[in-house]
Amino acid sequence: MTNYNESIIQGLMKELVDEDKTLSEADEELRQARINFEVASEKFAAVRDVVARHLGHNPTKKDALKYYVQFPSKGRFRFIHMAIGAAVVAALKESDEPMALNEIANAVMKGGLRAQVTMRAVNAALMKTGGIEKTDDDKYRYVEPKEEEEELPFE
Repeated sequence: MTNYNESIIQGLMKELVDEDKTLSEADEELRQARINFEVASEKFAAVRDVVARHLGHNPTKKDALKYYVQFPSKGRFRFIHMAIGAAVVAALKESDEPMALNEIANAVMKGGLRAQVTMRAVNAALMKTGGIEKTDDDKYRYVEPKEEEEELPFE
């Protein structure tokens, strides 16, 4: 009987070693995938920012019909590598309606912002960022700054 148990244990140990090898390979693939994701996300953010400078707004904004395209990610990465204040402004600009604090936090998280997104951080960004207006029902909206009229030196 001992040989039978010994044989089972040896077989199980071989399976465990094989699974350890599989797990180690998967771990290496995961490490490489994280590196690839980091590089791709940095490149995406850089190109997004260049396009935004040329368009004058976030290129994922749907009301820019002339240049709007459907992104394969459906906007899941549109705020990736943005500062929280910039992401909050972009989320408010995207919205047709004023947004509550938790709605803003959810929007920036769903848009790929990987910074620490807490209500406190969103609230701080709202308070520090210009162009944000609080409505009577404690929601927020973005208000385009008015262009100051230039005073002419003559009449």
